[in-house]
Amino acid sequence: MKKYSVVSILLLFLCCAVCVAKKPKSVYLMGVSYSFSDSIVYFTEIQKIDSVAFDAEHKFLSNRQHYSYELTDYMAFKENMPGRPSAVFYAKKLSSLQKKEAKLKKKLLKKNRAVMYLGNKFSFTRP
Repeated sequence: MKKYSVVSILLLFLCCAVCVAKKPKSVYLMGVSYSFSDSIVYFTEIQKIDSVAFDAEHKFLSNRQHYSYELTDYMAFKENMPGRPSAVFYAKKLSSLQKKEAKLKKKLLKKNRAVMYLGNKFSFTRP
């Protein structure tokens, strides 16, 4: 009887661990679009994305390249600026991403690059 109670307790903890592991997470996401021949660098607003998945092995945001492609396509087709590579930055905390944004903006301004924000014209969608 003692073995069954130990096994049942272990199964209960396992079920709880699985439920906690599958809890949907949210992140804050920001995109940057640049060109090697243009001095203007475009930033998106910081956006909260819900229900994202992380790579279990490396703890990277899964499918993060899709967010980058989404911004590249937006710049090419909506803003008529093809050939602008894009990068995406993310963090679990808003303050952390704001620090990354400020650091990147400071580096760009030192290199005489103009920083412009896309504002509410662009928003990321979940892949």
